[in-house]
Parts: sequence; structure tokens; C-alpha cells
Amino acid sequence: MVSEKKIIDFNAAGRVGNPKLHPVVAECRALFQREFKALLARFFEKTDDELFALSDKATSHTLQEMYFEAMRYLRREREAIERGYLGAVLKGYDEFWLSSPKPKPDKQAETKVLDEESLALVDNEALEEELAISTLIAKGNNLHYKDLYALGKRFAKLHGCAEVDEEDNPLGPSQLGKKLAEVLLPLTLELKVKLILFKFYERYVISELGSVYDLLNETLAKGGVLPEIPRRPRNKANTQDRPADEVGKETHFALDQAAYIQTLQAMHSLLAAWRTQMGLPSVSASAYEPGVVVSDTQEVVAALSAFQDPKRIEALYNGEETNLKLMLVERLRQEKGGKRALAQMDEDIIDMIGMIFDFILEDRNLPTPLKALIGRLQIPIIKVAILDKSFFSKKSHPARLLLNQLAHAGIGLSGDEAVEQNPVFRKISTTVERILLEFEQDVGLFDTLLQEFVQFMEEEGQRSQKLEERTRQATQSKEQLLVAKKHVAECLAARLRGRELSPRLKRFFLTTWKDVLLLACLRQDKTPEDFEAKLALTDALLWSLTPPKDEGERKRIKQRIPGLLRALHQELEAISLDPKQIALLFKELESVHQALLNLSRDAFDSRLERELAAISANLPEVDGISVSELTEIQPEAIEEEIVLAEETLSTEEDEFVVRARELQVGDWLELDDGQGKAMRVKLSWISKVTGVRVFVNRRGMKVAEYTLQGLAAEFRRGRAKAVEGKIPLMDRALTAMMNALKHPAKQAGSEDFQAAPALR
Repeated sequence: MVSEKKIIDFNAAGRVGNPKLHPVVAECRALFQREFKALLARFFEKTDDELFALSDKATSHTLQEMYFEAMRYLRREREAIERGYLGAVLKGYDEFWLSSPKPKPDKQAETKVLDEESLALVDNEALEEELAISTLIAKGNNLHYKDLYALGKRFAKLHGCAEVDEEDNPLGPSQLGKKLAEVLLPLTLELKVKLILFKFYERYVISELGSVYDLLNETLAKGGVLPEIPRRPRNKANTQDRPADEVGKETHFALDQAAYIQTLQAMHSLLAAWRTQMGLPSVSASAYEPGVVVSDTQEVVAALSAFQDPKRIEALYNGEETNLKLMLVERLRQEKGGKRALAQMDEDIIDMIGMIFDFILEDRNLPTPLKALIGRLQIPIIKVAILDKSFFSKKSHPARLLLNQLAHAGIGLSGDEAVEQNPVFRKISTTVERILLEFEQDVGLFDTLLQEFVQFMEEEGQRSQKLEERTRQATQSKEQLLVAKKHVAECLAARLRGRELSPRLKRFFLTTWKDVLLLACLRQDKTPEDFEAKLALTDALLWSLTPPKDEGERKRIKQRIPGLLRALHQELEAISLDPKQIALLFKELESVHQALLNLSRDAFDSRLERELAAISANLPEVDGISVSELTEIQPEAIEEEIVLAEETLSTEEDEFVVRARELQVGDWLELDDGQGKAMRVKLSWISKVTGVRVFVNRRGMKVAEYTLQGLAAEFRRGRAKAVEGKIPLMDRALTAMMNALKHPAKQAGSEDFQAAPALR
């Protein structure tokens, strides 16, 4: 919250000789505070409703819990978030009016360094948050373009500066979005939840700001601040009869053009050295020769469009001539006449994109059919990079994001399936074809196709996630059963070890009684005392079947037998054991107890007689059946039937064990079946109990299961290879390009650039 000392007394400020402060500024502050506070309240209310609905519709317990916890957390922190956010926005507003006017930035002087650092990989979560914020800011600027233009002009008039652009407007979407990100940064929320919050903010706040800006402009106009706003000068050929939001998009699209030109020029020496090392001709070097005309950007883009036809591209890749620059110069000569050369920057861009596609075509992480599809996009991407120089440095560029999405979606394509029938592959193919057929110069097409593709993959992912979740649950249930069996087996083994029991009684404990204990063990999370009670009954029953140490223990056993038999009978009835089997068991117990306690049937006291009579009342008559007829016993039937494979960890872990251990849920592998077929699988689940790794295919179906050592063995034999799916394709390609420029001599021998080259 803005403290009392930070509140601006505009009247006092005016009295001390600050003529730019105007009473209407304070009026606008109060108006915005009132209206924006109402929008924030609606945003939190709608967010609460939406998170509850998402929790209710969640397809897994994990998602349901995440949404529900986020809803409760935001309810608890809502007041502090609202207070802190509104305070930060108003503080920015106050500081804007107290600061000195900023000189209009010289776009030509603003040069962003396009080096390895600017192309370096960033944290994926940070990238997603940055993209979400950029999206809502862009939407706000485009949606409220006219209002923001008028507000900026009036603020500039009051502030005494030439211009207040969208970036510096203290109440504009840019400042509101950035301050929202700052307020949400320290909150303990999952990335998925933060992205949902940004989307809801865009829907319930950004989209509703038009009425607020209208009121602010109306208040300023009534206060005498530019009652009439002059029209913004525009290029009639480009903007006549066009909606304001389209013009706004064009403004944003061209914003960074000049900023990267100097940087690309600075890279020319690196590219020139690289061309020399690789033996590639330079078609811009002839620009200074007499009679040579350097083709402008529009001519180059038009010539590239002629090569963009799908059939023409197929012919280019299948032909021997793949020097795109020479083909461009020749086409320009035929169309325009005379000697032609490319501008240095256009040639550099063509070569840089060519290096990027060299990497893509040799990236083993991409399935071969996918490489062939993405490779067809080289010419359209060259056109994008020529038209929009920010392509190389802007991670959120729609063309880059679309390439990343296409590559990521294709990771799961396996060689063991008919790829042409794969819906993901068909969607990728359709997207590539649309680019080749529809893309002329409107880079916005990539944004449209990106949104469509992301939506398709979300729908496709929902189907596979449901099956994957069922696969995980089934595997987890199976493991819980195995762990419970192992625990019961250990409990019984510890109690039976060293005891002399008849084969039939031993079999009873290892089969029938084991099932009683197993059922109780599986229910431990609900009734933990039940399992302990059954273990206590096991101990007591085994104690009664052990020869007594003295007369006192003999009497105690005799006294406990009726209660033990009654409890045993209840447990066996609870599992619906055949009454005949129960009767035969009790006949065996009676025989063993008589022998151990040196009792005849007549020696049993009345209490024991009554107990035996009550138990036998509902059991069949078995007096005529010999105990030996119980079952035909095989020696192996007495042995414990539960076997749970355990990992045998090496004392010294080699690189393959480390590689297997570092594999995380969501990572992809390529498995070789030993017969020449490669299968792409994703790590879906790692057991916290046994360390078993479960792998699924792209549809979410379970296809493999390994222990840690088993997976390490597959790596060691070369039958398992990690597939890079976390680092975006374009980030990897740009890094490879920078490495090639710095070390051109190594490129010829590099695995990344060895085989079929991209178009040059």
C-alpha cells in the first residue's frame, strides 16, 4: 500500500512552483482507484468461481487438489494481493508525475546485442510467464488503441513532454501487466495456476479497461486538457479504412526493426569468415561492381515467394541445385533485368536461417518424417526473418513458438506406427501446408496457426492424459498390492521361522491366513488398528501351537484356546472360506492342541467344550473324514509364493545408472526393439517405493516398465537413448548456429551439420 508520505498533495506541489501538476491529475487518480478496484474485485470473484469449476471437472486427483488449494490460498491472500497490487499501480502513477519528462528514445541508438547470451536458454517457466504477460499487454494495447492514444497525448500535455507511449503510460496495460507479474512473483502458486490467473486477468480486467480509459479521457477533456485530440498521422496507403487494433498490431510488429539492424550488421564479419571456411560464395560481394543493382527487401521477398510453392520446394530438395542465393539472384535477373546482387543483410539472414535448418534436419531428437515437414518451412522462415528482424532475439516470436510447438508435438511419433494415419502428424502436415500456400508477408498468420495448433494439442493431450492417468493408477495399485504382499510375507516369515508346524497348518498360514492378513494390510490407511489386531491374533495362535515351557504356561494356553478359536472362526467366515475347510482346520487344531497339552477329549473343561460346540454348530460333519484328506500337499506349495524383484544397486554407479536416475517424469526416450524398429516413450511415473519407472506412448498407453538398474542396462546396451524435449527446438538451433559461427572450422566434421544440407 502507498504510505501516507507517498500520497501526493497536488495543491501543495503546485504551490511550491511545480506548474505541471494539475488538480485534474488528482481527480484522475481517485477515479482510476475507484474503477480499477471494482475490476479487481470482479476478477477475484470470477477467479474463485473458475478455479472451483476447474477443480470439479479435473480429470485427476492431483489436478483437483492443485486447483482447490490455489482457490483456498487466493481466498486467504486476496486482501493482501489487492492492497499490494493497487498500491504498486498508484505508486507508479504518483512517481510518473513527480519525475522529469523522459526524452523521446532514439530507436536508431537502441541496439540490443544479439550474441550468445541473448540467444541463451532461459528457464521454461519464466519464458511461459513472460509470454503470458506479453500476450495480455499486447491484447490491451490493441483493444484500447484509440483510448490509449488519446490518454497518452493528454498525459504528455500535462507532463510537459513530447510523447507518453504505451510502455510508459502509468495506467496502461504495459505497466498494469508488469506490476501484476511482480505482485504474483513471491506467491507459492504452481505455474499452471499462474498462467490461468493471467488468462482470467486478461478476460476480466484488461478487456474491461475501455470504460475506465473513457472516463479518464472525459475527465481530462473537461479539465481543459486537449479537449480535441488531433488525428495521428498515418500512411494512407497502409492504414486507410483499417481498424485501430490492426494498426496497433502493425506498430508492435515493427517496434524493434531498427534495434536489430546494427547488430546483424555487426555479425557480418563472423558470417563472412564462416562462408570462407565453408567455401560458400557471397552474392552480396558484387554489389559494388559497375552496373550491378542491389535488390531491395520487397523484391527479395517476392522472389522467395515464387520458390515457396509446395511442389517447387519438393523439386528443390530433390534436385542437385540447392544454392538458394544463386537461384534468387538468377530469378531477379530474369524478372528485373541486368546484373543483380543481394543486400548484405539479406544474404546474412539467408545464411543464418540456412544454418538453423541444417541443425534441424540433422537433429536426431526429431523423427525423420517430422524433419522432412519442418524442413519445408525454410523459405517462409527466411521471409519472416527478413521482414521482422526481431525473429532472432525474441523468444516469444510467433514463428519461433510455432516451430517449437511443431517439434515438441512430433517427439512422440514412433517408427513402429503408420505415421500418415497419426492425427498429430496430419495436423503438423496441414499447418505446414497452410504456411506454404497462404504466407506472403503477413507474419500474423503464424500467430493464428500457433493458437490453432496449441488448441488442437490441448484437446489431443486431454485424451492421452486420461489414459495415462488410468495407467499410472493401475500400476500404482498393482505395486501397492505387491508391497502389501511383501510386507505380509515378511511378517509371516519372521513368525514361522524356527517353528515346528505340521505341513497342513503351515500351508494354512501361508495361504488362507496370508489372505486374511493381506486384506487387512491393504486397508491400513483406513483401519490401521485392524492389521495390528490380526498380527496379534497370529502371534497368539502360534503361541498356542508351541509346546508349553511349564505347567503355568500350559494352563494359560488352555484358558486362551476358546477365545482364539472364536476369533479365528470369525475371521475365516469374514473371507467366506468354505465351511468344510474351516471344519477340517478346527479338527486339525484340536488334534494338535490335544497332543501339545497332553489332553484327552475328556480332559477339556466345560468352557472349551461349549466353545467348540458353538463353533461346530454351523459347520458340516467331518468326523468321518480323515485329516489327511484335507488336500494333496506338494512340497513347493509350502514355500512362500510372493517374489518381489528388488534392485541390486552397484556400490559405484556408472554413467548409465546416473543417466537413468536423472531421467524425470515427462522426459522422452527412444527404445530399440532389437529388430530395427524405434519406439518413442515418455516417462509417466516413478515409484517412490520400489523405484520402478513406467513408460507410455503418445496415446498414454503403458508400453514399458523398468527398475533403475534395468533402465541403466538398456542405456548401456545402446537400446535406450534420451530424446531432448525440454529445450525448445529454436533455442537449440540458435545455439548451434552461434557455435558454428564462432568455430567454422569444426562445422564440416560436426554431427549436427554433416548430412544433407538445407537450402543455401
